[in-house]
Amino acid sequence: MKVALSIAGSDTCAGAGIQADLKTFSALGIYGCTAITAITAQNTRGVSAIFEIKPEIIAEQIRSILTDIPIDAIKIGMVYNKQIIQTVGEMIINAKCPVILDPIVLAGSGARLLLNNAIESFIEELVPLSTLITPNIMEAGKLTNTKINSEVDVIEATHAIRKLGARNVIIKGGHFGRKKSVTDFFLDNDGKSAQFSNPWIDVKETHGSGCNFSAAAAAFASKGFSLMHSCRLANQYIHTALKSVLKIGRGLVVTDPISGISQDASRYNILRELQLVVNKIQMLHKFGTLIPETQCNIVFALSDAKSVLDVAGVKGRIVKFEHMARAVSNVEFGASKHVASAVLSYMNFDPTIRSGMNIKYDDQILSICKSIFQISEYDRTTEPANIKKKEGKTINWGIMNALLKNRNAQVVYHKGDVGKEAMIILFGRDPNEVFEKIKRIVGYL
Repeated sequence: MKVALSIAGSDTCAGAGIQADLKTFSALGIYGCTAITAITAQNTRGVSAIFEIKPEIIAEQIRSILTDIPIDAIKIGMVYNKQIIQTVGEMIINAKCPVILDPIVLAGSGARLLLNNAIESFIEELVPLSTLITPNIMEAGKLTNTKINSEVDVIEATHAIRKLGARNVIIKGGHFGRKKSVTDFFLDNDGKSAQFSNPWIDVKETHGSGCNFSAAAAAFASKGFSLMHSCRLANQYIHTALKSVLKIGRGLVVTDPISGISQDASRYNILRELQLVVNKIQMLHKFGTLIPETQCNIVFALSDAKSVLDVAGVKGRIVKFEHMARAVSNVEFGASKHVASAVLSYMNFDPTIRSGMNIKYDDQILSICKSIFQISEYDRTTEPANIKKKEGKTINWGIMNALLKNRNAQVVYHKGDVGKEAMIILFGRDPNEVFEKIKRIVGYL
């Protein structure tokens, strides 16, 4: 496993600093080591206190790591004053790995994390040691003593910062004249430039995104990627994280550096569990007798599902094959519309009910369901005209009405309407629970 060292400050709310770096390293498969330069007392609203670690303790932290553990990348964050800057510079001057320098001047809340009288020392002692420096537009302006008001200014600033000694430069967050996108501007040691753009996400300010970016760049660089490619990957990583920022306090939202990996894991587990149950359904004798004319589907939703794209189902549905059933294709997200909508509607009442399956309506099947499950129904003929006109609103209206009659219903049915087949829908916490209901019904046939 690759190892990265973060030299930075500690953040009590863990949205930035050392804590954010460790989360990012772990999310990207890197083992993280640390050397703490300062202890801050802060939350999402601001920094209330800063305790500077003595230079000799900082030096000993770095020495203890470098003399024992082979380091594949170093990320430098908060270096509050001249003494800390000098100490860090002396300790990494002979580093043989990429050094990623994040010039943290202010916290997202506005608190100063690099003293004004230390900026010159930062430029003289740390910038020339950096393999990559990652300022935002404000920080780039501080480093170059210029005002950045356009893309031309950003590009000029990348060249100016390179002249200060940084081998590679990326300035984050340009959206001048680009109302729907945000762009990072990169310049490498050979003078090659690149721009990495993403659609604009409506988050005005976040706590920790800069730390997450530089830590991600360090993680990718530790794996041997070029600095340009490391920045491109870090850009994509942060864009994903910004889609699921966390409101943990009363101030700024916090970037979630593990959102991507947790989402991937959740989606994988949903697909795996659903596919296993689909396999069981195809082996269940007499299941074909439960399949309606419009075929059937079984779905499983993410715990935080917001739309049918967050609900997995069988692509092409499940069809009748003699007395058995066959899935037309594999399971995937967004494969179901009607059953997925029914589950999403149920989740508004009870978020633990995340799976469902539609089966044929007839008197015998309905009688069996009534004898063993709690049940409710809705009448599509009474659906308000304004609801009926809106595509996709009928199911939500129907499930809501059925659950208002019986909030604990395990089965909901309707007797159809003009051009609409009558249907029964079974609900459960997961596909296995739905499958057990199916087996009980089949056992009575």
